[in-house]
Amino acid sequence: MRNDHSRNIGCETESGAKVRSRRVARWLTAAVSLLVALSLIVIAGPAFSQANKFQFGKRNLKKMVKVYGLIQLSGTDEEVAAARAAATDILEGINLKRSKPYGRARINETLGSLAVQDGDHEKALGYLEAAVSEEALQPEGHLKILFMVGQLQTMLERYDDAILTLEDWISKVESPAPSSYYTLAVTYYQAERTDDAVVPATKAVTLAAEPREAWYRLLLSLHLGRQEYGEALALLDDIILTYPKKAYWSQMAAIYSELDDMAKSLAIQQLAKAEGFVTEDRDLTRIAQMFMVEGVPHRGAAVMKQGLDDGSIEPTKMAYQTYSDTLLQSREWALAVEPLAKAAELNETGTLYVRLAQVNLQLGRWGDARTSLDQAFDKGELNDEGQAHILFGIAAANDKKWRAAERAFTRAEGFEGTAEVAGKWKAYVGREKARLGEN
Repeated sequence: MRNDHSRNIGCETESGAKVRSRRVARWLTAAVSLLVALSLIVIAGPAFSQANKFQFGKRNLKKMVKVYGLIQLSGTDEEVAAARAAATDILEGINLKRSKPYGRARINETLGSLAVQDGDHEKALGYLEAAVSEEALQPEGHLKILFMVGQLQTMLERYDDAILTLEDWISKVESPAPSSYYTLAVTYYQAERTDDAVVPATKAVTLAAEPREAWYRLLLSLHLGRQEYGEALALLDDIILTYPKKAYWSQMAAIYSELDDMAKSLAIQQLAKAEGFVTEDRDLTRIAQMFMVEGVPHRGAAVMKQGLDDGSIEPTKMAYQTYSDTLLQSREWALAVEPLAKAAELNETGTLYVRLAQVNLQLGRWGDARTSLDQAFDKGELNDEGQAHILFGIAAANDKKWRAAERAFTRAEGFEGTAEVAGKWKAYVGREKARLGEN
C-alpha cells in the first residue's frame, strides 16, 4: 500500500516530464530572444552613456546591431532560418579574446538564444554558461541567464549541476517566486534526492497565494514517500478544499487505512460519497465491506441496496454476495435470501447454494433448504459435499421426510469427515420413526 500512495498521487510521470521539458524549451526560446532583443535596444540608445564596463567596443557594436537586424527578420521558415544562420556566423566570427567581458557575455548570450531556437540545447547551455561565467552583466540580466542555465541543465538531465545553479540563483534573488522553489524541488526529485526536495517543495506551497495542483501533488508525494502521514493528511485537507477530486478523497481514506484507523477511513469515504465523488461500483462495494469490518453491517446493507436499486452498482455475483453478507451479519435472515439466491445463480459452483440452504434452515424453511441443496449438487464443485448431504438430511428430518433423510445421511457416511456424524443422525431418524410408528 505504501508504494501505491506515491504512485497514485506523485510528482510528474515520465510523459508529464517530457511535456514539461517541451514547455520549458518554448519558454527558453521566447525568454532568451526577448532578453537579447531588449539588451540590444538598450545598447542602441541610452546605454552608451553607462559605465565603460557595460559597453561594446565600436566594432562589435556594429556587428551586434547587424545581428539584431537579422534576428528580427520575418518571412518564410526558410528565410528566418537563413537569417538566424547568418547571425550565428557573424557572432562566431568575433574574436572574443579581444572583446571586453561585457561584450563576451552578450555575444555568448545571443549565441545561446540562437541555439535554443535551433533546438540545440547542449550548445545553448555551453554559450549561456560562458555568459554567466564572465560575471560582467548587470545583476538583473545575469540572474535571468543564470536561471535559464538551470532550466537547460534540468532538460539535459544534469540534475546535480542544475541544483547548484538554481540554489545559487535563489540565494541571489531578493524575493524568489514560489515557482522557483517548485522548479528546484522538481530537480531534486528527478535527481532522486527526495529528502532534499521537501524544503523547496514546502516553500513553493506555503509562499504561494494559490498553489498550483502540481505543486501540491509533488509535496504530497514526498511526504508519502517518507511515510509522513500526519503531514500528508494535513496537506490533503488543503488540497481537497482547493482541488476537490475523487483521487484526493481516496488518498486520504487510504492513509487512514494504512494507519489502521478504519473508522476515519470509512468516514472519509462516506463524506466523499455524500459529496458525489464516490459513484463507481467497486468503490461503493468497498464501503459496504468496510462497514461490515467496522461492525455496522446494516449501514453496508443500505449502501448495497441503494446502489443495486439505482443502478450505480452493477448486479454481479460479487455485488449480490456482498449485499447478502451485510444482511446476514445484520441477522436479517429473510432479507438475505433473495440477493443470496441471485449470487448463487450467477456463481460457477454450487457453494453459494449451500449457504442459501443454511439460511433457509435458520428460517425453518425445510423444503426451500432441500431445493437449494439439490441446486448445489447439480452445479457441483462443493467445498464439503459430505456436509451438504448432512444439511439435506437435517432439512428432510425436520420435515419428517424420513426416507429422504436416511438417503442423505447414508451418502454423507461415504465421506470421511462426516461419516461419524451421519451415523448418529441415521440412528436418530430410526428412533424417531419408531417413536412415531412411521416407516
